[in-house]
Amino acid sequence: MAEVRTLKKGLKILSLFDKDRPVMSIPEIAARADLSEITVYRYVATLKSEGLIEDDSKPGYYRLGLKILKLAQAVKQRSVINISLPVMEKLSNQTGETVILAGLHEQKGVCLDKVEGRHILRVSFDRGATFHLHAGATGKVLMAYLDEEEQDLIIKEIGLPQFTENTITDPKKLKAELKRIRENGFAVSDGEVHRGVRAIAAPIFNGQGRIIADLSVGAPIHRLEGVKIKRMVQLIVNTARQITEQVSSYSS
Repeated sequence: MAEVRTLKKGLKILSLFDKDRPVMSIPEIAARADLSEITVYRYVATLKSEGLIEDDSKPGYYRLGLKILKLAQAVKQRSVINISLPVMEKLSNQTGETVILAGLHEQKGVCLDKVEGRHILRVSFDRGATFHLHAGATGKVLMAYLDEEEQDLIIKEIGLPQFTENTITDPKKLKAELKRIRENGFAVSDGEVHRGVRAIAAPIFNGQGRIIADLSVGAPIHRLEGVKIKRMVQLIVNTARQITEQVSSYSS
């Protein structure tokens, strides 16, 4: 029982931090939690050691730690997955292709979920698989809508490894391509990660207009040619926009 009471007090302290009070001092926490300052200091020290609380830039003040923010991001991604899956299933039934929902994980992309297509020969990711952002439509859409500073940091720290002769490895060419993607609202790639594969992707935004995921379809080039590409682009862009509207409504 003592452990349960301790856990409850720790959770209570964490729950005090919100958008109105993102930063607090020990006396403020103690007053709001109805605990002594000595007790709060002890709990805060433990929560800090676990990465759940961290020091603010203002001395004597604290804010939620990186681990909490990562947990919050996981919850948000789960919400996006729940909203997206029914729409992804509809898109897969319409096209016969595998539909991928991808998000950002640190400086790479990650497959959040997928709906497999009906073709024997298909292009797919494993759930949880990570990938570079500079190669392929799925990654480039995620990268295109990041701040330019974030893009530059990814280029510097992750690099631009070449996977095929079509992979963009020149930073200036990549930045120009990312600009075109933002202008068009979608990306199309041809054999940038795997030869003979064409992919189309479109962004999904949250209520604040920040990219949180993207929707993509990849297939052998012979199944995405001519009129089929235009139709697929329209379907994917419209589906991603529909998810964005639902996500914005859910989070508002």
